[in-house]
Amino acid sequence: MKKESRRVPLPQAAAEMGMSAQGLREYMKRGLIDIGEVLPAANGGSGYRYHIYRDKLDRHIGRNV
Repeated sequence: MKKESRRVPLPQAAAEMGMSAQGLREYMKRGLIDIGEVLPAANGGSGYRYHIYRDKLDRHIGRNV
């Protein structure tokens, strides 16, 4: 399994980073944090989907990977 395929739920990633889930969503949408992908909602719905990858999150917060 590719390491990057391991995803982390957004609330968990926000907690690990010491910020709110909404704050993390905004940072990701604005391209201020590169820890995954921001994708349009499925099936033409409103909003976005957030895919956060464990290896990118660990690198961002300074954990050894």
